[in-house]
Amino acid sequence: IEMESSIDVSEVRKPAARKRAASKNSSADNNAPVIPFYLFETTSAKPPSALPQEKRKYFQTLREAIGLDVPNRQMQWLVISNFLIDFQYVYAKLPDIVQIPRVVVFYGSFYGSSMDHVYYQEIIMKNWEATAERNGNTVEFIRLIPGDPPKSKTNPLPVKITYGCHHTKMFLTGFDDQVRSEGGGGSMRQSMIRVVVHTANFGAPDMEYKTNGFYAQNFPLKKRVEKKRPSVVNPYKVAAKSATKSGSGYDTSAAIAKSTCSFENDLADYLESYSYNTRQSWCAPTLGGSMDIREARLKRFGQGMGTQSSSTVYPLQPAATANDTSRILTSQELSLPDLIRQYDYSSAYAVLIPSVPGYHKGVTINKYGYLKLRREIMDAFPSSQTLGEKKKRKKPPMVCQFSSLGSLHEKWLRKFCSALDYTSTHTTNPLDDNCMATKPLQSLTKIIWPTTDEIRNSVEGVDGGGSVPGRETNLQKPFLKPLYHRWSKRDISNDPFLTARHVPHIKTIVQPSPSFSYDRSIEWLLLTSHNLSKAAWGQVQNNKRTGGKDCFISHWELGVMFSPATLLEVCGMTKPVRILPIGYGGAEDNGTISLCDDEDDDDMSSDFINVRVPLPYDVHMPD
Repeated sequence: IEMESSIDVSEVRKPAARKRAASKNSSADNNAPVIPFYLFETTSAKPPSALPQEKRKYFQTLREAIGLDVPNRQMQWLVISNFLIDFQYVYAKLPDIVQIPRVVVFYGSFYGSSMDHVYYQEIIMKNWEATAERNGNTVEFIRLIPGDPPKSKTNPLPVKITYGCHHTKMFLTGFDDQVRSEGGGGSMRQSMIRVVVHTANFGAPDMEYKTNGFYAQNFPLKKRVEKKRPSVVNPYKVAAKSATKSGSGYDTSAAIAKSTCSFENDLADYLESYSYNTRQSWCAPTLGGSMDIREARLKRFGQGMGTQSSSTVYPLQPAATANDTSRILTSQELSLPDLIRQYDYSSAYAVLIPSVPGYHKGVTINKYGYLKLRREIMDAFPSSQTLGEKKKRKKPPMVCQFSSLGSLHEKWLRKFCSALDYTSTHTTNPLDDNCMATKPLQSLTKIIWPTTDEIRNSVEGVDGGGSVPGRETNLQKPFLKPLYHRWSKRDISNDPFLTARHVPHIKTIVQPSPSFSYDRSIEWLLLTSHNLSKAAWGQVQNNKRTGGKDCFISHWELGVMFSPATLLEVCGMTKPVRILPIGYGGAEDNGTISLCDDEDDDDMSSDFINVRVPLPYDVHMPD
């Protein structure tokens, strides 16, 4: 379907269903599914005969996820954010990554811990830097360790957090594509950003042998705002005004200013926590209207534009003119958060759920962790809806599926589940120590966790268990034992996505609908890097100095949350939306993952628009 290029300020973050005219600018993600939720292609799913086409379309390779698979696409920049990275694997799978003009890598650690392994990883990084320089490109490696001294090279935070880590898994890809012009008369170049939030560490064990998922969506550059030159120039303001000029002479200060788009603000604010504020050009200058920067880089190595390395895949192109209708990124120098604000995210199908290490209080207490997720659930499900008919029905437990389990206490888990359950979140105040559900925990949540046999029988054998850490003292707590459910079905033939023998490293939270017994629908879905721990999600605690409350978080994390409300916000709908996991005896796939009016859909009522999502486990009947 076509999507709007902008959202009216008065309608931002309102969850109610609204009819909207289809957008004239559908270039943001023209052929993408409504829920751009995919699984990374595993070794079992790779053979052509392994899966039927209706299931294979839910899998993508690493190159497809990042956006490197499109012919004639002009790559401009790439940001990699991950916990563990194997740079040897990166080089082997993505040899052309050294040809991207600007790459920034944020990471927590390397695969392997031996001194020899670390030394080898550092050699590969140095080789990458040297190769990029020879091509006139740059790459930066920034390690983030919250446990290091505050305000240091590896810890940009104002505090030291001893057991913190950088656990986010994300790709941000900037590129130029040829898209249909808005007038319909041919095509034009348009700069885009691809936002990928995923669950895999960047190495072969995760990318190819474990079950991992990702969200990916493309967004266009904002429409340029032509700078109006004053008839009389005040010489004392010239310096201030020059700061907003770009290489092609139009004003981008409006794009950098605080937006009304929640997705944009959340992404930019999250990246600001890295304190990576170097102002630089983020495009290949030949694509953005100026060759000066690239020419200067190449001259440093005794080369000119006419003698540059033949391995560079970016052909010379004419610079954009002031009258050019192309929407392309210019060579203006921007910080990373300001770069993010150059793009239009009003067509986002999800909301971002970040965690940032620190003590969050006051107006920021609901910006991160499970308090942020709670706020988005409250927006998606108004109290008038949750206290109505749905609350009268029998509600199935929320399903929590993770690959690591922290040291939990029953009180924290009760508060966590009560805050996220859409039927109780409006009446639960996480800042109140005793405000939580008193029902048995079994009625609040199920925890999907692989058994020892599932690990032993996986394609990796016992080695696969290294990515599912759980100390016995954490796993064997009495209040947790009744909550556990298997990862795979006992009947191994019931494995629609061939994930049963691939250790789960994906992390999801799903709230099934009260009507699940007959339509198998779900109310909301989270795909995230967060594991089930206080360090990842946060813990509300007393602030002895101020006498108030704060939320203490130890990790950098990032996830995306989908609900019918997030889809209704950006799409012109004629019916309510229903999210359906396919497979495992639930909704059958009708051959499309696009949002559409399924008038002829036999498995569901035509009173809804059915949106299918490939969850790799049984949400409703786990063993």
